[in-house]
Amino acid sequence: MTQSKNFFSRAIEAIMEGRAREAQRYVERFEREHPRAKDVFTKR
Repeated sequence: MTQSKNFFSRAIEAIMEGRAREAQRYVERFEREHPRAKDVFTKR
């Protein structure tokens, strides 16, 4: 019983880790494609 629970918890953690890596890659790609213009709109 505990081994199957351990299996399912490992599977869920692997899925979450994969999604976290995918999200990080998405953010990095967005930052590359849309470089910030040194906060031109927020400077006062």
